[in-house]
Amino acid sequence: MAEYLTTKEVAQYLRLNEKKVYALVSEGQLPAARICGKWLFPRHLVDQWVEKNTVFPSFGLFGALLEELLIIQGSNDWLFSKVIGLFQKDSDLPVACAWVGSVAGLLAIISGRAHLAGYHVEDEKINKLAGDRWGCYLVTLLERRQGIIFDAGRNKNIQDLASIQEQKLKFATRQKLSGTYRLVEKLCDAQGLRIEDFNQTNSYSSHMDLALAIRAGNADAGVGIQIAAWQCGLDFIPLSEELYKLAVPYPFISHPHIAKFLEYTIQALKSMSKKNLPGYGFEQLGKIETIGKPLSTITKSPSIFE
Repeated sequence: MAEYLTTKEVAQYLRLNEKKVYALVSEGQLPAARICGKWLFPRHLVDQWVEKNTVFPSFGLFGALLEELLIIQGSNDWLFSKVIGLFQKDSDLPVACAWVGSVAGLLAIISGRAHLAGYHVEDEKINKLAGDRWGCYLVTLLERRQGIIFDAGRNKNIQDLASIQEQKLKFATRQKLSGTYRLVEKLCDAQGLRIEDFNQTNSYSSHMDLALAIRAGNADAGVGIQIAAWQCGLDFIPLSEELYKLAVPYPFISHPHIAKFLEYTIQALKSMSKKNLPGYGFEQLGKIETIGKPLSTITKSPSIFE
């Protein structure tokens, strides 16, 4: 037998006030029948109305959060941070950033705790992390140069990583889940060194923080991007060239806020490429790849990168 709810009962059932219920009825949205001057609401039709209006956001609840806030985690980059700042001035979409390192950022989007992740580790590392559970677009933003940051006025005998270790100089590091920490480990392995044998100071969450620590004398040297050394008036010995990319989970690529942010970022970097900033290159700006589990519905790259 069908169950009928009164206006008070349906308001309690839907957790609305009675005034709102009357408004929904007058707008022809909520199914109701007027019997002898009173409104009655067939419960099964009310349930159908709720189901019909239920929205299932892509990528779960975190996809719904994207309507109000864009969350970026991962590797820190000075120029990308500048672009984010400009975007927030020109857009009404707030952006929250956590520079936790490349690997931590990738883990954040895999586990649904970020919409985008900046990184500069090998793509093979992403495949290993993702397995067959997850996939994303990889958008190249820039090329950058990493190397030893130091003050030659205080330590003129620094030539390479080995010379830092031999002199037991204070060595600033990045957090262990950062791509730069992984780079230092890789470079040390190639020279027969161990990062654990350095006279390490504190770890830093950004290249600029590391450079400022060296400038202040809290450390003698560290590895970071060239622009940080240039900004702080420090010396620089190049060690490696790398690509800095954004990982974008498949379900987010078509979201209007993501598309708007990516288009803005590409255009802003194109403009900044004319400034000849030390240690940066833009030859592969906008290149897009896919990685992880295959897509069955994607036939071509998004038009914003064409």
